[in-house]
Amino acid sequence: MHDGLQAGIREKPRHRFDGTTWRQETSQVVEESPVTLFVNGSEYVTAAVTSIDLKDWVVGFLAGEQIISRTSDISIFQWWPDDNQIWVRVPGFHPQPANSRYLGSCCGQSRPGFFNPSGIAQLPSTLTLQISELQETFARLSAWSRGQHSGGLHMAGLAQGGALLLARADVGRHNALDKLYGATLREQPTAFDKSYVLFSGRLSAEIVWKVRTMGVQAIVSNAAPTSLGIELADTVGITLIGFLRDSEMSVFSHPSRLTSYP
Repeated sequence: MHDGLQAGIREKPRHRFDGTTWRQETSQVVEESPVTLFVNGSEYVTAAVTSIDLKDWVVGFLAGEQIISRTSDISIFQWWPDDNQIWVRVPGFHPQPANSRYLGSCCGQSRPGFFNPSGIAQLPSTLTLQISELQETFARLSAWSRGQHSGGLHMAGLAQGGALLLARADVGRHNALDKLYGATLREQPTAFDKSYVLFSGRLSAEIVWKVRTMGVQAIVSNAAPTSLGIELADTVGITLIGFLRDSEMSVFSHPSRLTSYP
C-alpha cells in the first residue's frame, strides 16, 4: 500500500447546517477528472477518474479489456496532466477506428461478455476463507481509507489470509478495482489465485466479471450484490460475500470456501 490518498482530495468551501445554525467551512472533496487514454496514437477511452495511481489504472483497465496480459506489454507510458491525457504504446495492438468511449465514475464499461458466461470455466476451489481474517483485513482497508475525509472514495484491496497486501482508491468503484488489478500485475503478479478482493461498492455483474478476469476466487464487500452479480458469481465459481459489517456478513455463492461453513 501507499499513502497517496490525500493527493486525490481537494479542499472546497461549503455551507453546513447542523440542525440549528449555518456555518461556512472548508470540506474535503474527492477529485473527479476526465482523463483520456490514447493507445498507439488513437483515442481509446475517456474516463472520469481520481488522478492518483494512474499507471495502475491503465494496466488494470487494459488487462480487463484483454489488450494486455502483463505490465511489460506496455512499452511506453506518458501522462500529460495539463491536458488530462495518457499516451501508451502496446506493440501489436491495432485499435479499431472510432472505438473511443466515455466512462462515467458511477458507470461500468458496458462490455457484454458477462451476459453470456456459459463458456467460461469455473475457477478452482483452492482458496479457504476464515471469517475472522475477512473482518480483520476489511477493518485494515477501512482504517487506510480514513486518512482522508471526503466520503467520496471507493476502496479496493487484495488480501491473503489476515494480511492486506495492496489497496487502491478512486471516485469510481470500477476504477478502484482496475487500479488494484494493475497494481497487482505490477507488484505481485503471482498473488491472484491465493488472494481475495475487498471492496467498498455494490457487487454488480461487471464487478464480478472483473474479479473473474483477475482469476481471484472471492470478493468481499460491505455493500449489496445485484441479482445478476450473484448469478454470474455462481456460474464462474466466485465466492460472493456482501454486507460485511462488524460480526455479520451474507454469503451469496460458493460458501464452501469458508472454513466455518457446515
